[in-house]
Amino acid sequence: MTEQRRGRAASVGRPTPRAPGVSSSADQPAAPLSRTVAKAFTIVDVLAAQSDRGISLSDLSVQLSMPKSTVHRYLATLQQLGLAERSDADRFRLGTKIIELAGQFLANSDLRTESQAALDALATQTNETIHLAVPSGTEVVYIAKVESKHALRMYSYIGARLPMYCTALGKAILAFSTPERRRDVLAQPLKARTPSTITSRQALERELETVRSQGFAIDDEENESGIRCVGAPIADYSQTAIAALSVSGPGNRMDRKRCTELAPMVRDAAQRISKRMGYAG
Repeated sequence: MTEQRRGRAASVGRPTPRAPGVSSSADQPAAPLSRTVAKAFTIVDVLAAQSDRGISLSDLSVQLSMPKSTVHRYLATLQQLGLAERSDADRFRLGTKIIELAGQFLANSDLRTESQAALDALATQTNETIHLAVPSGTEVVYIAKVESKHALRMYSYIGARLPMYCTALGKAILAFSTPERRRDVLAQPLKARTPSTITSRQALERELETVRSQGFAIDDEENESGIRCVGAPIADYSQTAIAALSVSGPGNRMDRKRCTELAPMVRDAAQRISKRMGYAG
């Protein structure tokens, strides 16, 4: 689903971007990559993207550019491990072991634990859907969600991945990320997901400057038509954005004016979580 420009914001909720004080991975020798593990993980990644209907062996083989016999061997092993399962219609999807592993990770996630009270409070304040997401490459991944009590709700789920460049969560993280992450995102094609998607690198850079100045980002139907979001960055001791939270809802309830009204609440909630994660700004 979606995540989601003027007026000066208070210093609250406005982390100053700075790279974490740790040695760069470029200073350390890279470990040799296991091609077998990498291929298996690629299959898992494709299965995750086809979580609704699953995918056939033939389609998986074509998508991966791998022989069907090879893909079948990998799938057989993944099935034995519980990481994949096969339906009666001969379609493959993620197995329940994935849920178990994800549950164990989320149960022990300091960020998720430290954020829950603020997410619940923001949901009560706004009566809209609240998301918490972390960066993953050039995307964001939902790790927590509080559902709106409205009958008309957003369809989204924990584990869903969305582009950074067209979501409020992603733009909030990107504006306060390292220059390296911004370069990675700006180097990719900015594909139009809706008529409102920012597809120009220069326009996106201007948008991120606005986000930095006001401390929040708005997704103005840029990821999905009919949905608007407002998001703010969460930082830790490194002063760099490690996550973001957002309020999302249908456009008929969340017009631009409403997004601007909700922005201080979102920014304040993100600031409270940031302080719990060690941010001293």
